[in-house]
Amino acid sequence: MPPVFVRTLKVSTAAVFAIAIACVAAHGVRAQSEDGESMLTYSRGQSVIPSYEGWHPNPDGTIDLWFGYQNRNYREELDVPIGPDNNISPQPYGPDGGQPTHFLPRRNFWVFAVRVPKDFGEKEVVWTVKSHGKTFQAYGTLRPGFFHDDSGMQREFFGEPPPAGNKAPEIKLEGNPRRTAKVGQSTTLTAVVTDDGQPPQGTRFAPQVFRNRPGSDMQATICGPSGPDVNLQTCGAPITPVGLYLTVGLRMSCFLYRGPDGRAPGDFGNAALLSFDPPQGKVYVDLRGGTPFSLDYTLPPIPKDNKWEIHTTFQKPGNYVVRCLAHDGLLGASQDVTFTVTP
Repeated sequence: MPPVFVRTLKVSTAAVFAIAIACVAAHGVRAQSEDGESMLTYSRGQSVIPSYEGWHPNPDGTIDLWFGYQNRNYREELDVPIGPDNNISPQPYGPDGGQPTHFLPRRNFWVFAVRVPKDFGEKEVVWTVKSHGKTFQAYGTLRPGFFHDDSGMQREFFGEPPPAGNKAPEIKLEGNPRRTAKVGQSTTLTAVVTDDGQPPQGTRFAPQVFRNRPGSDMQATICGPSGPDVNLQTCGAPITPVGLYLTVGLRMSCFLYRGPDGRAPGDFGNAALLSFDPPQGKVYVDLRGGTPFSLDYTLPPIPKDNKWEIHTTFQKPGNYVVRCLAHDGLLGASQDVTFTVTP
């Protein structure tokens, strides 16, 4: 199958949510009169779509081209190794440009950056991902509409001008960034995370609200589950209003960023080959629960001395990259640890 070329439309995170809800509403009546297929969201079997998030200038004149992705599944976590099905081009930026090989569910913003020189001009960096038989490509360029300074990056989460003066958290993983571990033996990740206290811990915003028009037949709501392969479907009941919420404040989670070649069976793929104690929170956007974009979310408490300790155990030999992400709700910072796991 030839690749599908994706030229990213520049809209904010909040606008993406509003558009998604509007699309659900606009098709609700038709879907119920037909088979409803277009209204379903799937647990598994769908592809990953890479996205270009925008470019950010650095003090030394270099430029970071930021990429993310949409895993169209609500449950299945895909694994695509670096190679013909997951690569960055052209050289010298790829084929390994720091992209993930393990893809978490749903929307993941600002995942990795490819650094280019200040004279990059009108060239492009292309991220290609093939999964479940479909190929998509995202193009990183310096077009003005994709420009993001720190304020612009925060607006992608906040949906409007963010509070002034906010700085990204700082994260430091204790120990060597390259480590060895044995199958079945716990190893400890210790992350020290500090923040400037902005925005205030636990503040909740509703950056966008979608309301059905009075008298309109464009009505939709979310209900489910409704079958083993379907998480949600629209039911045609009014939802006025629909809130798109964001809870901000410091949080930190570790997760699998790259796993060994191949893929473990099951919905969680190679993420099933390691475990974290305590269990780690979601780092992707999930409106249904467990993330800062959901109604039921409460920020976990910050540990004493801002020191997070996570015990990690691997179930299979191979090479793994574990990423620890600190976020204040508007800006994030991450560090990676590469593990060589032996029998």
